[in-house]
Order: sequence, then structure tokens, then C-alpha cells
Amino acid sequence: MNNERELLMIPGPTMVSPRVLRILAKPALSHVSGEFVEGFAEALELQKKLFGTDGTPFMLSGSGTLGMEAAIANLVERGDKVLCVENGFFGEKWEEIVEAHGGVVERLRFEWGKALNLGQLKEKLSSYDYKAFTVEHVDTSTGIANPIDKVGELAKDTDALYIVDSVCGTGGMPMKMDEWNIDYCLTGSQKAVGAPPGISMFCLNDKAWEVVEKRKTPIDDYYANLRRWKPIMDNPRGYFATPAVGMVLGMLEALRIIDEEGLEARWRRHEVFSKAFQAGIGALNLESFPAKGYEAHTLTVPKIPEGVSDSEMRGLMRIKYGVIIAGGLGKLGGKTVRVGHMGNATSNDIVATLSALEMSLMELGYDMDAGSGVGAMEKVLTTHLSEA
Repeated sequence: MNNERELLMIPGPTMVSPRVLRILAKPALSHVSGEFVEGFAEALELQKKLFGTDGTPFMLSGSGTLGMEAAIANLVERGDKVLCVENGFFGEKWEEIVEAHGGVVERLRFEWGKALNLGQLKEKLSSYDYKAFTVEHVDTSTGIANPIDKVGELAKDTDALYIVDSVCGTGGMPMKMDEWNIDYCLTGSQKAVGAPPGISMFCLNDKAWEVVEKRKTPIDDYYANLRRWKPIMDNPRGYFATPAVGMVLGMLEALRIIDEEGLEARWRRHEVFSKAFQAGIGALNLESFPAKGYEAHTLTVPKIPEGVSDSEMRGLMRIKYGVIIAGGLGKLGGKTVRVGHMGNATSNDIVATLSALEMSLMELGYDMDAGSGVGAMEKVLTTHLSEA
């Protein structure tokens, strides 16, 4: 199989538009050139629109994890108590970052694949004056989407900073940071935004920035110290550290593509793709791992049927049919697979992916009617895509 024709359908990195790739192929520019400075400023404005905020945007070289680290390094001081809401692999990652910066972690754990319970969260938030609490918008390990809008209603009644990891949500699912009372929100370039890995994007509202300004102790990080970066975000002609010039301009093109599609239309397209994939795996009698009604629109996480080897199935899909999907993460390894359908994915891509999944299952002896999953998917696409 010619690997230049492989279809990358993992939950990030995702496929990148040729428009973005053409920008990345251009000769390097000076980081103080007019073209770059103007492009950086435009990208930051489009980032605010993407997040739904009038707050301060930051666009730094790094992965989504940098956005997580920057949140804790700047907002949390040693001894501050942080409530980490966990219902998947990435929710649990927050506690390591909090502890690395001297914060005190309290966990609110829910079963993997289940959405957070609003009543329990409300009770927890009212029981102690937390400095902050962290919530996953989408946990990429489980495919669960938490109701971050409803959590925002609870955030109104607390002084705790509401921090949202939307690495696998923003750009593919509704994000209304200001409307939902989110104080700090982060995402990465390589998922629903549709750019290559390497850029961490996050925004702080005035409440969060005031906490940064009024810290009693110095920020114990140099590169992730947002006080050093804010003058550059206010005026990209300034200098603190060299930005990833090509990547920022590639990000600008990806953000322009999003703006041209329109956020509402983009969210709707991702919702249709999710419904189509759910219908397809349902027709194959495959069970979806996340709780019904809380499935992310950016990926689908089916359980592996009894008697089928996860690695053999994914191997067949890649080697014979040229489609790459991801295995289960953490304790879900070997029990689930993860299919990304976000960013620049098309209806052709998701039909081809489900078809490769079907054919691989048949070759491994799974009892099914050929084409049943693809047929169910096509019914959803033909009915709803025109409305997207």
C-alpha cells in the first residue's frame, strides 16, 4: 500500500488541508516581518472567535499539554486546592500537573465512559473554597463529552476558576467560553482545528487574568509564564521567544478555513458525522463505549467484539485498506478502538473508514451482513448532510 494514500482517521493528529500544507511549504519568514506580524495578529483574533471569548488569546509553540501546564503554573500557587474532575485518561492527567506545581489535588472521579454528575459536582464545589476546578470537554480516551455548558451554570456560583480542556472539542463542537462562564480554555492545533501538531492555543478571561496579576508568589515557570507572553499577544511585533513562524501562519490558514465554513455549520457537520458513525456501528451490533447521549462529535469509540483481536483488525485496516484508526488508551487498551472524524474529514472519508472496518471484521470471522454498517451510515448522511 502506498503510504502517501493512507487515510489518517485517528483522534489526532488529523488530516491537514492542502491549503494549510501549501502555506507550510513557503520559505521561512522573519518573526518581525510585516507579513508575519499581521498574520499573527489576525490569527489571534480568529482564535478569540473560535473560543467565543473577548478574553486574552495565547498561541504558543507546544502541544495541548503546554496549555494545561500554563493554566496551573499561572493560576495556582503552592498549597492551593484544585478539584480535578476525572472520567477518562486525560482528566487524570491534570492531577499530575497540579502536584508538579505544588497545588493540592482533590479528585472527583466518575466511571470511564460516563459523563460527570452535575449534582455531585455542585455539592463538591459548595463544600470547599477551591482555587480552581478542571473539566474535560471531550476525553479522547473514552469518547465522552461532558456538559460543559451546564457546568458553567454551576461556575457562576463559585469563586473557583473554571478550567476546560477542549483539545478534542474546540473546532468540532460548540464552544462558547464567555457565555458558559469558562475562565480558562485550551485546545491544540492537531485535532478539530485541522492543523499539524505543534501549536497550543488557550484563552483567559478577565477573572483569570486578575488572578495571574494578583499572585502572592512568583510564577514558577519561565517559558509558560504568561506575564512574559502577554505583551507579544497584545502586539506580535514584540519579542520574548521565537514563535513557530511557519506553524503560526499555517494555523492562520486553518482558522480562516473554519471562519469560511462558519462555526455553526462546522459544529453541525461534526454532529452529523457522529450520528452517522453511531448508526453505522449500531447496525454492525458494535457497542459504543461512551454513555448514550454524551458521545463526542469528534470521535467514535466502539468496543471490540468478542473473539476479534484489536491489533489484527487495525492492522488489516491499515495494511490492506489504507485506513489508520487508533487503539484504546490506558485501561481500554485492546478493548476499544478510537476513530477520529473531525477537522477536515469528509463524508467520503468516514464512509471509507467504516467500510474498511467492516471488511476487516468480516475477514476476522465476525458475523455480520456485508455493507450493513455503511448502509446505515449513508442513510444518516443523505438525510442530514444537506441540512448541515
